[in-house]
Amino acid sequence: MKISEQYYSLKNNIVFCLAVPLFIMLFMVIYHPTFFGETDAFSQAWDLHDSFFLPIICAIVLVVLLISRAVLCFALVRHTLTRRDFLLWQCIEIVVACLFANLFLTLYLHYNYFTLLPRILLIGFGLVIIPYLFYWAIMELTERDIKLHQAEDLAEDLRKGIERNESGMVRFADEKGNVKLVVSADRVICLESAGNYVTITYDDDGKLVRYSLRNTLKSIEDLCNANGLVRCHRSFFVNLGQIRTLRRTPQGIYAEIAHPGVNDIPVSKTYASDLIRLFGN
Repeated sequence: MKISEQYYSLKNNIVFCLAVPLFIMLFMVIYHPTFFGETDAFSQAWDLHDSFFLPIICAIVLVVLLISRAVLCFALVRHTLTRRDFLLWQCIEIVVACLFANLFLTLYLHYNYFTLLPRILLIGFGLVIIPYLFYWAIMELTERDIKLHQAEDLAEDLRKGIERNESGMVRFADEKGNVKLVVSADRVICLESAGNYVTITYDDDGKLVRYSLRNTLKSIEDLCNANGLVRCHRSFFVNLGQIRTLRRTPQGIYAEIAHPGVNDIPVSKTYASDLIRLFGN
């Protein structure tokens, strides 16, 4: 898994670079290294809080961290690290800081470099493990909160999108309940029953489309009524918004459709009064 962008934040890394040396300084001021063994030159130097011993150690750690995190933020921003890579990066970071600190101490205490190195590595990892773990926990919690907010925003956007898509959309399903056609209600012109099929005539960006759906008008009657499609004949539903005019002829009443290419739709006496009232309103 890739580490989050929080680890590449310049602000976060500057705070981290300052916090680690500060933690080391406070720890070395408060605690004594008696648990590392007998009192020797190293332990005595550790207790010299009024000397330049402590500030130099913290300065070495600060410089190493600043260089390391500068490379992390600027040189590797286009090559994101995995969690394992970042863990290795941190371990190398600590080792490098310990190597330079060990070099200073061997010169200051006149110790053999490799004799003192194991103790410095032990102390170094023991000291910085706390701020490193604390930093890791903060970054992970921050990333979790960001992802949680993003997920909530995405869910809200999806909900609004679904509401927008569902508003005014008619989902025509076949006799088995499988949705076969989704079309805006205002684009539906009429529905005509033909045996076990219903022919749905609708406008598709100016193009007249007729879709045959295996179902009956009775089964989808409630769906039609809920979306402004009015029954005008036992074999027809019509969209009131698509009617140009109602025309009475010796053969009966017909609804003249505004869309070219659609024949007049018959209106039976059973539904004529309701259709005329709705169309007039």
